[in-house]
Amino acid sequence: MDNTRQQIFEKLPVHTKNYYLSGGTGLALQLGHRISHDFDFFSPEPVSCTLLEQFSREIRIQSVAIDTGDELTMFTAQNVKITFLHYPFPLVHELIQLENGIQVASIDEIAAQKAYTIGRRGEYRDYFDVHAILTRTPITLSTIIRYSERKYGTLFNSKLFLEQLVYFTDLRDTSIIPVSDERIPKPEQIKTFFEQEVKKYLSRM
Repeated sequence: MDNTRQQIFEKLPVHTKNYYLSGGTGLALQLGHRISHDFDFFSPEPVSCTLLEQFSREIRIQSVAIDTGDELTMFTAQNVKITFLHYPFPLVHELIQLENGIQVASIDEIAAQKAYTIGRRGEYRDYFDVHAILTRTPITLSTIIRYSERKYGTLFNSKLFLEQLVYFTDLRDTSIIPVSDERIPKPEQIKTFFEQEVKKYLSRM
């Protein structure tokens, strides 16, 4: 996280008491596998109509892309994207409390969210994140599917998720910013890995 985002991050706790940080940044804070520039906050409650006004008192807002009861997406004066999202799905794991008071979704929780997104056709970074989870943690593909079914019920289709997991044809932006000089896997390597994982999963069915 660069200095600009770190400064904003330190100002966020007062506005995020009913929210938890998730998405790529929530995962990157725990795995350190890539740079993620956006802040995505989730809540089971609708977005307050006064949140934007409250937020503007602490942080200078350049523009607002979406402002509804389901989502508030804005850009700061430094062009940092911050989203507050109404996300009416139950947590399957306890949240992690950071020292500054911000709550973060666990890796297991984010894994289920990524699987749900991929099943509905996510972006390349979602695939990259799932690859990082499977290669850097004890979490397995079977575990991700189990958590996703528990979290989303019939809205999650495991068959569709597995099909999309190995379908890279229309993924356009495959750029990933590494944390350091660490070499990151290429799209074709990740696709091959997923093909192997799906094959192993199906063989146990």
